[in-house]
Amino acid sequence: MRVLGTLLIITLALITWGSAALGADMSGQAKRELQTALVHAKNAAGSSTTANIELHLHHVVNCIEGKMGKNFFAGSGDVCEGMGNGLFADLKAAGMAGAHALPYAEVANQVALWGLAQGMAKNVAAAKAAAELTTTALQRTQANFK
Repeated sequence: MRVLGTLLIITLALITWGSAALGADMSGQAKRELQTALVHAKNAAGSSTTANIELHLHHVVNCIEGKMGKNFFAGSGDVCEGMGNGLFADLKAAGMAGAHALPYAEVANQVALWGLAQGMAKNVAAAKAAAELTTTALQRTQANFK
């Protein structure tokens, strides 16, 4: 009976430790995706051609939405490959910390998509402004991911 009790305690400890490790990992995935998206938003904002702005905004959208996202564009490359399931999914999996940050990530994604449309219309000024706003929204995402 004593062995059974000890095994039960060890099992519960492992389950608790495993759950904590899983939550931390999801949080870590979201942080890496967010940081990568932020780098590419800044790259887009610093670009002077629509081609470069579009490329980096595609990278942002790909990191935010992940491979299963409706706006994922494989042709631009997946700079967040192997980091997680996309920022949206990983923020949701990160619990309350991710829930506070998610609305800002949603805004960043929408602004990046609008910027892509402006880039395709060859409107460099509007695409660049969208990249700057995407950067700001991702910085707010980062500030609220606690």
